[in-house]
Amino acid sequence: MPARAEQIPGKEEAQMFHEAYDVVLYLGIIDILQEYNMTKKIEHAYKSIQFDSLSISAVDPTFYSRRFLDFIQKVFPPHEMAG
Repeated sequence: MPARAEQIPGKEEAQMFHEAYDVVLYLGIIDILQEYNMTKKIEHAYKSIQFDSLSISAVDPTFYSRRFLDFIQKVFPPHEMAG
């Protein structure tokens, strides 16, 4: 997957430019074949007692997919092509 990583200086840095690097990305998706059955629902209920219910991995597939897509769009924001 062709990609570029950009390092943009923070506010504390006085530089007025950023650096771009060619990178190679490896992406793996796990849990894709697991069914959200009663066992997963019980796991969700148990973990929700200990942790924030929105941050655990055992969640409803619809919520899980939305959270995953939001993360991917945050990590790889759309950009305009220089013309």
